[in-house]
Amino acid sequence: MDALSQLFTHFRFRTDLFFLGRLCNTSTHAESEKGYLHLVREGRCLLQIPDTPPIRIEEPTLIFMSGHMQHTMTPLDTGGLDVFCISFDFGSGVRNPLTHTLKRPVLLQLNSNPDLLAVANRIFTETAERHCGYQMAVHHLSAYFTIQAVRCSLRLRHLDTGLLRGLADRQIGLALSHMHQDPAAPWQLDTLAERAHMSRTRFALRFRETVGVSPMDYLATWRISLAQSLLLQGVPVALVAERTGYSHNAALTRAFTRIVGQTPTAWLTQQREQMKAAEEAMDAEAAEQTMIAKQATSAERAAAGSGAWLNDQGTGI
Repeated sequence: MDALSQLFTHFRFRTDLFFLGRLCNTSTHAESEKGYLHLVREGRCLLQIPDTPPIRIEEPTLIFMSGHMQHTMTPLDTGGLDVFCISFDFGSGVRNPLTHTLKRPVLLQLNSNPDLLAVANRIFTETAERHCGYQMAVHHLSAYFTIQAVRCSLRLRHLDTGLLRGLADRQIGLALSHMHQDPAAPWQLDTLAERAHMSRTRFALRFRETVGVSPMDYLATWRISLAQSLLLQGVPVALVAERTGYSHNAALTRAFTRIVGQTPTAWLTQQREQMKAAEEAMDAEAAEQTMIAKQATSAERAAAGSGAWLNDQGTGI
């Protein structure tokens, strides 16, 4: 299995098409665990990131961004933007391995990338036509579109540093693939350099230049991301430690706390509380919508009854 496929299969990769249509007002986005894909099919806008010069979008463009960069899209035309927005993550509370090292947005021109444009048009068509099963079709198309965007970014080498840049490098990609495939192995700098067919010194320098962190720091972060995913699946801490290359619970706890800022148990408790609160909020919203629908139905029935009665009396509409 290639390194990118390993990335998607090791975690609970999720996509959410959360907006599609005409964007006529300023829209702001920022969730650190998420990656964002904003596809501007028609119209012009200003992309603004704090402490960064604004970027003008004046042709059909895909904007690929990390959620840790708060960003605002402001339409420049009175007609707004024809746009859709997809967010993606790898599980609640799990650091996004694709975007957490992105320092700036990646801009992909749609006219130069027909494969992306074709999938984007299919998403617009499915949503507009709303044939039977369109919601499931859009869900899978959104996931496919995200993968295509990653592929395109890799092919065009639009990235300064980060995991995607590392995957695009043939030799560094080999080392990444080995780490992804067998995270519990007792990897050392020497053995990873051997897998990349490079000297120890050259490998360490090139890995940092390409990915943005040292090989051993990347391995530690990768292991802890896997540990988070396993904990959310209900795997006991002792087994999580074994599967992620730590000799005992205490070693995992030390590494986990250093990277995440909490112990595994405290982090998992927090995630469960947040998920419970989110579920309760969704249930409350669903109950409110049901009540509104019932009230609307009752009002319609009352109006229909009143109208019929008036007609029966010969004085109605």
